[in-house]
Amino acid sequence: MTPVLRVICLASVALVTGCTAETAKHTAYETLQNIGQQQCEKSLSPDCDRRVTYDQYQREREKLKTPAAQ
Repeated sequence: MTPVLRVICLASVALVTGCTAETAKHTAYETLQNIGQQQCEKSLSPDCDRRVTYDQYQREREKLKTPAAQ
């Protein structure tokens, strides 16, 4: 195996193993948010929703999962 090919293979393995499921979820969420925002702007709708970041989404989700302290 040539040194260049070896480096490319090692870099590919490092990238694949470095991508976690959480990273994939984050990327997918942001991509869908971007697509929705672009479609809304394209339709010139005056009531486009404010984009919610993945971190905000996760915080809201955790709040709903935990029972409210009473």
